Amino acid sequence: MISGAGLRVRVAGAASVLFLAGSLSPAAQEEPWDFARLMAQLAQVQTTQARYSEVRRVAVLQKPLQLSGTLLYERPALIEKRQMLPFSEVIRVDGDWLTVEREGKTRRIALLNEPLVAALVETLRATLAGDGAELERLYSVRVGGTRQRWTLALTPRELEVAGVVKSIGIAGSGSRIVRLEILEPGGDGSVMTIHEKSP
Repeated sequence: MISGAGLRVRVAGAASVLFLAGSLSPAAQEEPWDFARLMAQLAQVQTTQARYSEVRRVAVLQKPLQLSGTLLYERPALIEKRQMLPFSEVIRVDGDWLTVEREGKTRRIALLNEPLVAALVETLRATLAGDGAELERLYSVRVGGTRQRWTLALTPRELEVAGVVKSIGIAGSGSRIVRLEILEPGGDGSVMTIHEKSP
């Protein structure tokens, strides 16, 4: 059985699934980079896949967890994080349902019945959809750097979300996300590196 708190942390970790995009042409990379252009570029992504490696810090463990797997996004509403190591787990959001598969057990959750989980999912969908207005409603947003090397910092505005996620830091080049850091209020967190999937 997966606890509500554990599920919220897993959903927050699965946020990385949504920060996937293709790359821009060299000419386009020379243009100024800002939040509006980032959102516009993300909105063009129809489907994408990638590999990831993740280091997750948990206070009760002596050593950080080393995780790896694959990520998938298909517009309009499918996102999936398929973890392979050190154990198998699949987190999938499709439409109004979230499914967690682990150790041969499947838990299917109606987002309508889990307001906090639904809020986190909506955050991810707003990012993928390039919905800057919704993202700014949920987060204080700060963009830095250049188109070739940019950062996006998200700090939750809503107290419920802030209870699970203290901040999200994203780094990338053009429309490609290369690093995602999630910090939780208690000091736990994760750093994910996203790699282009091999042909």
